[in-house]
Amino acid sequence: MSLLLVDGWSSGLFYRDLFAFADDWNAVLAPLDIDFGDYVTAVQQLPETPQWQADRDWWWQQLDAFPQPPALPLAAEPDAVRADVMRSLEARLAPDRWTRVQELCRAHEVTPSAAALAAYTVAIARTAGHRRFLLNSLQLNRLPLHPDVHRMVGAFSSTVLLPVELPEHRTFADLAHELQTLTGEALAHNLVTGVEVSRELARRWGTTRPVAPVVFQSTLGVDAAMGSSVPEEAGPLGRIDLADHRQELRTPQVAMEGRLYEARDQLVIVLSLVEELFHAADVERLFTMFTTLLRTLETPEGWASTCDLPAALELDGDLRLGARPRMTAGQDGGPPRDEVEQAVADCWRALLDLPEQHGLDRASEFFALGGDSLIAIRMLTRLARSGLPQVTPRAFLAAPTVAGLAAAIREKR
Repeated sequence: MSLLLVDGWSSGLFYRDLFAFADDWNAVLAPLDIDFGDYVTAVQQLPETPQWQADRDWWWQQLDAFPQPPALPLAAEPDAVRADVMRSLEARLAPDRWTRVQELCRAHEVTPSAAALAAYTVAIARTAGHRRFLLNSLQLNRLPLHPDVHRMVGAFSSTVLLPVELPEHRTFADLAHELQTLTGEALAHNLVTGVEVSRELARRWGTTRPVAPVVFQSTLGVDAAMGSSVPEEAGPLGRIDLADHRQELRTPQVAMEGRLYEARDQLVIVLSLVEELFHAADVERLFTMFTTLLRTLETPEGWASTCDLPAALELDGDLRLGARPRMTAGQDGGPPRDEVEQAVADCWRALLDLPEQHGLDRASEFFALGGDSLIAIRMLTRLARSGLPQVTPRAFLAAPTVAGLAAAIREKR
């Protein structure tokens, strides 16, 4: 099941419905009054509302103060790495230990997700060598536009950018509280998605690299919210063994992701990463710190301990993630100069819904105009179907301007 098409909540709905039918072939599900297409149509109208505009203004006012991604040490330039599938490290916390962690979360009035985020950010900070950085958090984002929204299958998840600034000499409980507040403030302005915020941030930074390639994701508590967990038996299909469940992550926008979920009352801790980007020793050390911090939370001492954190980053000249964002090479501006540049400009205008009177400069950047990675794939496919040579996404990202893409097309002729 591809999470490009559905979110974590949807996968739970799908499996529960599937196993209900497997157990009873005569089962009848309650009908839906709306479908995912209706929801998408409603969401597309949100930018016309004052609530959406207020959320946009809230984000836009903060962007100039946003930090860079964590400057994790790199083994290779991101542009030189081509990873098909990300490597994943996994650890588990037994049900009795995970129950004690949850009890102490309630005692400290923080969610398990907030506690896990605190452990992740501390491990990231110690590995990167600084306490202030930008994280990307994947969240369930089903807007309550209709009573049936929670029963629909679709791609409802959304990213939220978190400008993390960990204070020094604080207990773990204090850090968890502060990160819970930070996340809550961001989610209170969730009408504007993290994709939209990232586009604007990339435009201000003048970069085509992902602005927040380090991700945190937690689906802790989803089973409780849904009112049930995946059953252990599925009628004639037999026993459901979650040990057979396998996740595979591949996305060009993510360098590293910390992920947590529950399986048969166990806590599952996963760190996925583009293996070629990082030094193996750094990855092992980060994952060990992450899991060790989570395990200490089953005792009161773990919550009361003061977290040792680095001060400001001292650049040592080594290759680091996000420390030196690549600026797009400039081209001479002006109107399109030939039929190839004009074809590119016309395609961009149509896909990005730019008005006819919008005179596209040949030095205009695709992402600054509102494009994203998915629209970029559609754009390259449309140009190829029009009879122009096919350009790879990597070649396009090297110079994502009208003139740059036109030059890449000419090289293919």
